[in-house]
Amino acid sequence: MYLSREETGGSPRYLIKETFKEGKQLKSHVLFDLGPDPSEFIVYPGGNSFYIDAEVELSITDNGIEVDTFELEDLFFPFLDARLKRTIRPSTGSDYKDRYRGLSKSSLMELQSGIHIFDRRRLHFIRFGSIRQDDIDAVPYRYFNRLLEKSRDEIECLIMEAESSLGMSELKHYVYTIFNLQRFFPNNHFAGTAPQMLDQELLDSHFIEALCSLNRDTTYTGEDHCHKTLHPRLPRYVIMYFDYEFGREPHTGRFNGFRHSDRGFKPSPAAGAKGFSIPGACRILNLSVEEYNNLNRKGLTRRFRRLAHEHHPDKGGNHDRFIDLCRAYERLLKGKTE
Repeated sequence: MYLSREETGGSPRYLIKETFKEGKQLKSHVLFDLGPDPSEFIVYPGGNSFYIDAEVELSITDNGIEVDTFELEDLFFPFLDARLKRTIRPSTGSDYKDRYRGLSKSSLMELQSGIHIFDRRRLHFIRFGSIRQDDIDAVPYRYFNRLLEKSRDEIECLIMEAESSLGMSELKHYVYTIFNLQRFFPNNHFAGTAPQMLDQELLDSHFIEALCSLNRDTTYTGEDHCHKTLHPRLPRYVIMYFDYEFGREPHTGRFNGFRHSDRGFKPSPAAGAKGFSIPGACRILNLSVEEYNNLNRKGLTRRFRRLAHEHHPDKGGNHDRFIDLCRAYERLLKGKTE
């Protein structure tokens, strides 16, 4: 079982879910809807104790699902009374360590071969805080094992929780790293050390290109995802990238570990170019063609960033409008060489 936090009309909603196997695919389904406040299901009988309202466990078991009471309590730990949190410790979540203990490097490599590179890059940065991931395909890090036997939804929930340990000054470095944007600058020594020194307008364009590519990747999104829309777990990276600046260089070996433990994208650079004419893209950015012709890359990027900031969904903007802005900017940027 795991806890999923989803946004409904701008408000959070919490669901207890479970990963299950259907054929060769790992999928997830809802076991219990906790609504906007899971703490409402925590009962405090007195002293340093608590239990989960029997309604939760009974509802799940009535559907033929066996419930581990301790596992269920761990899901509610983040919502416990602050005083109890200081005296009660959640379980260590070390089952994934015990299950694969003693495996050789080659066996572990084979076991982890099905873990998506995007997932590995994310966990690697959260664990080490480094933009250098040269050995990520050659070393079977044992903490990747926590991603095994999990559905895409469960993996995203796990990683979102882990991302909460990142500081604001790390967020743009994080996105730069997990989308492997340094690969677009093979001959620039700043690419692996100081991405803030790169051409930021060109970097913006490559980020959108990489985001589009991931959104088309069915090994990440799944066969059921409509690739004309942005996968629901990806918009947060657009926000992290455009709303934050590169801060101090992340500390390699930070080892801060893990805490307790949409729509509307026409991906593909080619598809983006065909999807909008120059006049059509200009209209979306509130430009005349003449104004566009007089803008350089820096001016175009400045205008795009201002509009993206105004319209991104986290600030109540229309999601389709926001994604159209990204596509239009990508189209117009292709016509600017300086």
